[in-house]
Amino acid sequence: MYARKPITLLVAACIGTGSANLMAQGLEEVVVTAQKREQTLQDAPISIAAFNADALEQKGVNTIDDLGTSVPNVKITRSPSNTSAATIAIRGSATINPAITWEPTVGIYLDGVFIGKNVGGIFDIAELERVEMLRGPQGTLYGKNTVGGAVNLITSKPTGELGGKLRVGAGSENLRTLYATIDTPALALGGAGEIMAKLTASYRKRDGFYDNVNDPFGNPLANPVLIDEFNNLDNRTGRYDILWDATDRFSLRYTWDYSDLDLAPSKNQLTWLDPNDFAGVNALLAPYLSGENENRDSVSLDQAKFERSKSISQSLFADYDAGTWGMLGDVTLRYIGNTRTLSWDDDLDIDGSPVNLFTSARFIDYDQASHELQMIGTTDRTNYVLGLYYFEEESDVFNPISFFGAFGAPTSNNRYGFDNDSIAAFGQVDWRPAAAMFQDRLTLTFGVRWTEETKDTYIDHPNDVDALGNPAPFSGQAKKTFNDVSPTFVAAWDASDNINLYGKVAKGWKAGGFNGEAPFEAAFTTPYDAEEILSYELGIKSRWLDNRLQFNGAWFYNDSTDMQMSIFIAGSSAASIVQNAGEATIQGFEVELVALPTPDLELSASYGYLDPSYGEFIENGVDVKDQKDFPYAPQNSAALSAEYSVAAGSWGDLTARLDYEFVDRHVPYIEPVQNATSQVKPYSLFNGRLTLANVPVGNGQSMKFALWGKNLLDKEYRINTIPFGIWTVSYYGDPRSYGVEATYEF
Repeated sequence: MYARKPITLLVAACIGTGSANLMAQGLEEVVVTAQKREQTLQDAPISIAAFNADALEQKGVNTIDDLGTSVPNVKITRSPSNTSAATIAIRGSATINPAITWEPTVGIYLDGVFIGKNVGGIFDIAELERVEMLRGPQGTLYGKNTVGGAVNLITSKPTGELGGKLRVGAGSENLRTLYATIDTPALALGGAGEIMAKLTASYRKRDGFYDNVNDPFGNPLANPVLIDEFNNLDNRTGRYDILWDATDRFSLRYTWDYSDLDLAPSKNQLTWLDPNDFAGVNALLAPYLSGENENRDSVSLDQAKFERSKSISQSLFADYDAGTWGMLGDVTLRYIGNTRTLSWDDDLDIDGSPVNLFTSARFIDYDQASHELQMIGTTDRTNYVLGLYYFEEESDVFNPISFFGAFGAPTSNNRYGFDNDSIAAFGQVDWRPAAAMFQDRLTLTFGVRWTEETKDTYIDHPNDVDALGNPAPFSGQAKKTFNDVSPTFVAAWDASDNINLYGKVAKGWKAGGFNGEAPFEAAFTTPYDAEEILSYELGIKSRWLDNRLQFNGAWFYNDSTDMQMSIFIAGSSAASIVQNAGEATIQGFEVELVALPTPDLELSASYGYLDPSYGEFIENGVDVKDQKDFPYAPQNSAALSAEYSVAAGSWGDLTARLDYEFVDRHVPYIEPVQNATSQVKPYSLFNGRLTLANVPVGNGQSMKFALWGKNLLDKEYRINTIPFGIWTVSYYGDPRSYGVEATYEF
C-alpha cells in the first residue's frame, strides 16, 4: 500500500485529469463544476483539464498565459504587440487579433461570469481556487456561447474561519511580489444567519526584460526614445468577497475585483525587410535587422510609450434551495449578475527602429453587464440545468494610426465602437435509463440553446487619404441581428467502475458582426456571417493498478461552416478584418498518462495532435482553399512533468518539480506570404520549482519557502509577428527568469 503525504500533481489532462493528489490508495478524484454541479473529472463526459490551487502555485501561474502550453491542443499567448491581450486557441479555433469588436472564439469566465473580450484578458487573478479548461463548443450549460471552448477561473469562497496567507517574493530583473489574503470569522446576525468575508490583494513589479536605447547608428532621422525598457511588470490587484448565509436554504455572495496594469509595451524587433526596396526603407532599416530567433537584449524604438489596463468587476450570486418540486425533484434556483468596466490603452511603435515609420494607439472604454437565471434540479434518474441569459456591452475606441510620419504623412484619427446585446435560453438534462439491460451504466445527455444577438457598430475615419494622398474620409453605422439554435447530445457508458466511455455531438455557434478596424467603407458595411461548428468527439477515461495509473484520451472532428478568420491587411491601415472561410475541418486527438511508479514520484505525460484543412475558402468568387494557412494550430503539442517528494519530517516537506512543454511549428496568419516571414519554429521550455512546505512556526501556523525558475535553458523563441509587407517585426517569449518566495500561513 502507498503511504505518503499528498503532493500536487499538475496534469495537462486530455479529457478529465487536472491536479490530483496521491493518497494512500492512489489518485484522489478532483471535483469540478464545469457542468453546474459538483462532479469528478473522471465521471464528467467532457474534455476538460483542471488545475487546483496547489497545482497553480507549483506551476507559478499568475495569469492565464502562464498555462499557455501546459494543455495539449490548447495555445494561450500574448497577442502581437501587447502583453495583456490574449490570443487563445483550442483545437485550432482561435481569435488571432482580439479587436474589441470581435467575438472571442474561446470564452473566459470568472466564477461563471463571461468576460466579454480578450483585450485585457491577461490579468492577475486574486485568490484562485481552480482553473478549468473545456475543449469544444460550449453553450447548453453556459450563459454565453463559444465555439472553441472555455477557460473557467474559479475563486475560493470565504470560509467563515479566521485564517490567512502572506507571501513575499523576489527574483531576477528586480522582481518584487507581495500577496496577502485573510478570511474573517463568521459574524452571527441573530435570526438572519451569518456573514463572512475574504479580502485579497497582490502586487507584482519587475524591471523590463529588454532595454530601449537611443539610436546606436547615427541615423539622421532617428528620434530619442521615450521609455527605457520593455516587458516590465507593474500589476496591482484587489478583491473582496462577502458571503451571507441568510438561512440554511438561501445565500448571497458579492464580489468586487480590481486589476490595474501600468506597463511598457512588448518589445518588437525587425526580423525581415522586403528585398525590393520601397522608397528607401531598406537603407533606413537595415542596421536594425536581426535574425528571426535572435531575441535581442536591447532595441531602439522611438515612439513606444505605454500599455495600460484597468478593470473593475462586481458580481452578485444568489442561491436558493427551493426544496422538492414533485416530479421536478430537488430544485436549486440561482442568479448570477455582473457589471464590468475596462479602460485599456496602448501607444506603440511597430517598425523596429528609432525612425517614425509606423505608430498605433488604442484608447478603449468598454462596459458590460449580464444577468443569468438558472434552475438546477435532480431526480432519481436525471440531473438538469435550465437557464435564461442576458448580456449587453458597449465600447468606444479612439485609434490614431501614423504611417510614415517621419516624412510628413498625416495621422489617421480613427474611431469606432458598438452597442451590442444578446439574449439566450438554454438547458441540458442527463438521464439514466432504468432498463435492467443498462445496469445503471448508461447516461444520455440532451441539451439545446437558443440565442439572439444584435450587433450595432459605428466607424469614423475623418482624415483618411487614398494611395495618391487624396482625401478619402468615411464613416458609417451598421446593425444586424443574428439567431441560432444549437443542440448537444452525449452518450456515456460506465464500462466498469474505473473505465468510462463517451461519445458527443455538439453544435457551436458564434454570431457575425462588423469590422470596426475596416480600412474602407465597404469592408465595414458588409457584415461577416455567423460561424457554425458541428463537433464529434469520442473519449475514454480510465484508472488502472489500484488508481496508480491513469489513461485518458479523446478523438474529435470539427466541421466548420463560415469559419471566421482574421485577415491582416498590411499597409497604411495595418488593420485586421474578419472574413468567412466557406468550409473547414479540424480533427485530432489528445492523450494523457499519469503514473505513480514509486510512493515518492509522480510522472505525467500528455500529447495533442491537430490536422486542420479547408474544404472551401471563397475569395472574390474564387475558391482559394489551397492558398490559405491555419493560424495557431501546431500539429503536435506535448507536456511532461515529474514531481518528487525528496524528504519529509517534523521540519517540513521538501518537494522538487520539473515541467517540460513542447509546441510544434505553426503560423500566426492565414496568408502564406505573411507566414513566410512569420512562421513560429518548434520550441521547448523547461520550468522548475523546489518547495519546502509545512515548516511549523507556531500553533496552527506554518511557513513555506520556494525556489523557482522559468525557461530554465533560456530558450530564444518567437511567439508571433506583425508582417507589414515591406518589413516584419517579431515578438518573443520571455527569457529565463527565477526567484524565491516565502509564505506565512495561519
